[in-house]
Order: sequence, then C-alpha cells, then structure tokens
Amino acid sequence: MNPSLSVPEAKTTYIESRKTDVRESTLQSHHYRLKHLVRWSEEVANIDTVGELERADIDEYAKWRRDDGDLSKSSMKGQMDTLRVFLKYLERIGAVEDDLYEAVPSVSMSPSDRTNDRIVESEEAREILDTLDRYHYASVKHVWFLLAWRTCARISSLRALDVEDYDPEEQFIYFRERDETHLKNGGSGERPVALSDETCTILDDYLEQNRVEVEDDQGRNPLISSAQGRVHRNTMRRWCYTLTCPSFYSDNDCECQRNSKNASECEDSVSPHAIRRGSITHFLQNDLPEKVVSDRADVSEEVLDQHYDSRSQMDKMEQRRDYLNNV
Repeated sequence: MNPSLSVPEAKTTYIESRKTDVRESTLQSHHYRLKHLVRWSEEVANIDTVGELERADIDEYAKWRRDDGDLSKSSMKGQMDTLRVFLKYLERIGAVEDDLYEAVPSVSMSPSDRTNDRIVESEEAREILDTLDRYHYASVKHVWFLLAWRTCARISSLRALDVEDYDPEEQFIYFRERDETHLKNGGSGERPVALSDETCTILDDYLEQNRVEVEDDQGRNPLISSAQGRVHRNTMRRWCYTLTCPSFYSDNDCECQRNSKNASECEDSVSPHAIRRGSITHFLQNDLPEKVVSDRADVSEEVLDQHYDSRSQMDKMEQRRDYLNNV
C-alpha cells in the first residue's frame, strides 16, 4: 500500500495512467473535476495524503463541493462519478483503504430534474464536439450539434435553415422566417449570426462532401438534410439523446447501454433545449454581454435571466469582481 501519496500527486498519477485509454477531452474533464478535491484537501480538510481519506471525509467533501460550486444535480453527478473512478484507481494501486469508493454518494436524476435543471455543460459540449470531430467529421449530426452549440438556436430555427442561408465568405448564417418554416418569434426573430473560422471549415466540408443533395416539398434546399428531405424535429431530438449519452463521448459505462435501452431512456441524455440553455450559459460565463447573447439567441434579456442563465449567484459575483478590479 502507498498511503504516503499526496492528493496532488495522486491526481497527477491518475491522469497519467489514463492517457493511453481515454481521449484528451476526457482527461481534461477529470483534471477539472479532481482539482476541487485537491483544493478541499489543502484548504478545508488539511489532508496531506490520500491514505488519510476515510469514508466520512468523502461524505464531507461531497457536501462541500455541492455547496461551494452551487452545483446543479447534473454537474454534481459528473463530479461524483469522476471521484468514484479516481478512488477505484487509488484502491487498485494500494493508496487508499479497500472499497472507499463506495462512500461516494450517488446522484439520481428524475425526469423532472432532467427537464428543469439539466444543461449541457461547456466541458461536456467540448467532449461531444471532439468525438464528432474525430469519428464523425463533417457529418450531418456533427453540423447539427455544432450549430446548436455555437449559435444558441432553437431546434425549429436549425431545421428551418437552407443552404442559401449560409454565407461562407462573410462567415455567418441567417435565420429567416418563411411560410413553411416559422421562427418562434416570427419576423422579429430573423437575424444573422456570426460563425468562427473553425465552424465555417466544418460547414464547408459538410456541404462539399456529406450533405444529401435534396430539395424539400417546397423546392428549397435544406441545410440539415436527409434522403427524405428536410430533417424532422423528432430526428434531431433522437440525435441529441444519442450525442449526450455519456457512452457516446466518454469512457463511462452508461446504465442505458448495459440494459440495452434506447439513448432516449438514458437518464443522462437530454433534449435539444438543454443544449440551448448550456450554450447561452457558456457565452455568459465567458463574459459576453447579456445584450449580445440576447440578440444572438433571439430571447429577451428578462427571459434570458429568468429561464436560460444557469450561472450561480457566486459565478455572477466573481465575474462582477473581475470588472471591478479593472476600475
């Protein structure tokens, strides 16, 4: 047994041990989640080595992490799942007592939790996009999720896009109200949305190599297309359930896969609205002004604040502090 391993050393050793069997994006997520354990052990619990960890400490850490980060259930579940895998590794190398991982509390998600609380977190979106980029590059699913995340658009707006709405030279996409494909806010929801170089490169490759050349029933050229024409909303929802299941983008052994369930029955899968909420929160966390996010996402600032901004009050305070420090 190696109980003298410090908590930071244990974290580093664990990350190094996973480099050959998981993707870089997964390693980054585990690094991010476990750094809070290091901070807690040094600043709160005064624990020097992982060999000092006891079951009661794990319970105390879980309570502290939830309160310290003001975490949603979905975020807390990710934190605890990573902690459990980390402790299993430490047990395997003899650094902690046997079965310590069993002290990690489980976080269950009810359907109402998934509907009202769940968002796609920034790190999760990055992992999904990394997986799509590596294994499904410039596919229709890749383009759909990329635009959903980068534009904050509703599923109806993404479905309404035509090839002609994309301007590769000026690098933007234009959401338009049309008789057959309505925007939620009608004509007032029409807007151009700027795209990055990376997004445009993927879109260009999709249009050149993978888009199904087809017209819809109105003779239009849908951007998100299939052999049947414009992709249906229900198909996009199924894509979302598949892409947000942890078994798609990480090494997690998802319960829905063990039980041979459909991805839509996975307790961690989400509807497209969770992508929109997560995208909006991501932009706000990166200091994009609320007015800019409001215009980009076609939502009023009041509704944005009430229903889409998933930042905690502590997150908002820290962002305000950054501005005050520069005054």
